[in-house]
Amino acid sequence: MAMDKSRTQVILERDKEHLLHGAVALDQFTDKGSFILNEAHGTRVKDIHGNEYLDATSGAVSVNVGYGREEMARVAMEQMLKHSYCPAYGGYASEASIELAHRLAGMTPPGLNRFFFTNGGGEAVDSAIKIARFHWIRKGKKDKLKIISRQNAYHGTNIGSMSATGIPAAWGNFGPLAQGFTHIPAPHCYRCPVGKEYPDCDTECAKALAEAIEKEGKDTVAAFIAEPVYGVGGCIPPPPEYFPEIRKICTEYDVLFIDDEVMTGFGRTGKMFAAEHWDVKPDLITLSKGINSSALPLGAVAIDEAVFEAMHGPESFFHLYTCGSHPVVCAVASKNLDILVAENLVENAANMGAYLLDRLKEVEDLPHVGEVRGLGLMTGVEIVSNKETKEPFPRAAGVATKLLVAAREQGLLARGFFNAYMLTPPLIVTKDEVDEMMDVTKRVLSEFKPE
Repeated sequence: MAMDKSRTQVILERDKEHLLHGAVALDQFTDKGSFILNEAHGTRVKDIHGNEYLDATSGAVSVNVGYGREEMARVAMEQMLKHSYCPAYGGYASEASIELAHRLAGMTPPGLNRFFFTNGGGEAVDSAIKIARFHWIRKGKKDKLKIISRQNAYHGTNIGSMSATGIPAAWGNFGPLAQGFTHIPAPHCYRCPVGKEYPDCDTECAKALAEAIEKEGKDTVAAFIAEPVYGVGGCIPPPPEYFPEIRKICTEYDVLFIDDEVMTGFGRTGKMFAAEHWDVKPDLITLSKGINSSALPLGAVAIDEAVFEAMHGPESFFHLYTCGSHPVVCAVASKNLDILVAENLVENAANMGAYLLDRLKEVEDLPHVGEVRGLGLMTGVEIVSNKETKEPFPRAAGVATKLLVAAREQGLLARGFFNAYMLTPPLIVTKDEVDEMMDVTKRVLSEFKPE
């Protein structure tokens, strides 16, 4: 239900007076205020005024099992009454965190049986970087500290994860990046970084990793980190040869491969983990979002036994979070995984993702649509100013913002980034709901005027 007018106005004013919002221009925010949501069930959300929307964003591409799952709420209450907190360091652990780790070990690729829990994806990435460095130092290779990632990649906004992120807009006004990070070109065939056409490109975007390792010095590189499918950067899947070549290069140069599945993990792409699409086994996996559908803050690093064994020794792995492995959060995550499996949501993501991508192809002939792409329930549309030259609109044109506002006015929440319009609905989405979001999407893209 919508709040009464006076209460609504109070909330709007308090928001402006007290909250610091991320990823918004603060002068614009002060003028316009927030888009405040205060109710959500299944795939639908309501704003503070009582307007309802079909959520094709899954919140932050994270509410995989949908909003308002009563069974998860009950588990949270029961766990809080039984055991509401336990440290996760200095030899302490809770039953709930141990059980979640055991459950995850049955889902992750063989050998990735150890887990370190954090409060979110950015912390998981920072933790994976520190685990990789600690691993090599324990093996006597104290110079293997550098991290290679990719241009246009998103890995978080903490100092370490921000330095791995390859989006310059995420760096601005925060000072220098952390030392020891470098970025290689993105595997985006529509905008090939070496100016070639797939498949006659010899996967040079992957071979750029070997070149970067050689340039930096193979005895100085600890790890390579990559999203299986670009998330924030536009829902861009790689060519099929890409990750097998990446795995080969990492093995050849003795570099750990960190698979950043924060957004893609737990069924988003139609596989439990996106790396399964290419039969590639990483050394570390970063996890969050779908692990508990963001009902509570949680992230994790899955660690291969070979990496874990090399970490053994008299030195403490002095890395911790006060609320890492929080028993309430871990118990809710276990219930989330129960739902994921019981309702066959990974399979549904594969089926509905294929249907959504097929429907999106209906907009390919529109004058400003350059590319339609996706994998599972991660789909994107590239908007261009010139279809023949693939020239993008300048960032100042605010293309994504205009499209998202237009969709919202018609009852649909979509995602956007620069020149990309994205649909990433919850894994519970139905065929009728896909049709509903496509009705709005077709109107919005057909009516789009760049002026």
